[in-house]
Amino acid sequence: MTPRNDDTLPTLPAGLPADPPDEPAKAGPALLESVAIVFALLDQLTLARRPMGVTELAAAMDEPKPRVYRHLASLRQLGIVEQDPASEKYRLGAKLVGYGIAAGEQFDLRLIADPYLTRLRDQTGQTALLSAATHDSALVISAVDSTRQVCITVKPGNRVPAHCSAQGRIVLAWCDELTQRKLLKRQFEAFTPASMVDPVRLAERLQKIRRDLYEDACGEVLEGVNVLAAPIFRGTDKGDELVGTIGVIGPTKDVPSPPQAGLIAQVQEAAAEVSARLNSGAYEHLFAALSRHRG
Repeated sequence: MTPRNDDTLPTLPAGLPADPPDEPAKAGPALLESVAIVFALLDQLTLARRPMGVTELAAAMDEPKPRVYRHLASLRQLGIVEQDPASEKYRLGAKLVGYGIAAGEQFDLRLIADPYLTRLRDQTGQTALLSAATHDSALVISAVDSTRQVCITVKPGNRVPAHCSAQGRIVLAWCDELTQRKLLKRQFEAFTPASMVDPVRLAERLQKIRRDLYEDACGEVLEGVNVLAAPIFRGTDKGDELVGTIGVIGPTKDVPSPPQAGLIAQVQEAAAEVSARLNSGAYEHLFAALSRHRG
């Protein structure tokens, strides 16, 4: 995958943050940038689900090969990634298994959301999904399957594409401005003819997600399948922080696009209640407006 040069990009819509001015290097930002690159590397290896070479990783991340190589070499010394001696490609290291188990035990989003997933499944008849927000995408951490004889589901541990999935686009919508700008310069893979790969259209869609507090991705990863999801927030001293998404997956005849108002309400109600359990009132204004409209 070859990164696009800046001069080949279409003009992005108004409201998208401009590239920040160059500043003198400082110890703090340099360290944070290194951490961001490390997690971007891990995200790419997780999403690929196969070993990747330095050139391929550098192109996917739009980073210089020497920088990517230096970070991979450090991660290999720490046991975070491993290198195949024959192909010289890199894969996730066994050490991460322990981290994953510990994180699963400590992260309580799955435990809190479980009853709401079951309720959402029972209300809609579709498989209900819970995803955790990662650096620039979403990781499915729980699924309550539909009780129908034939159902569509996603296995926990699946990292969805950031650009053409409902969960991934929700995470992108709440990324910091610099990360969002950088991601929109990538050349995205089209999994189906419906996959959203145009950066201008994607940027506009992210603004809509922040306004509407839901997203769907109809046939963008698998034709005939749609996912409708809403963001889950956690209240902090600095405001609401995105921690994940909750939603449903099903055939397009049952989860149409655009989604039905009643289905959107059911998904957003679940997201609002989980968010409230995490001390966030992010949905209060939305439901207050709906109550005034109904009144």
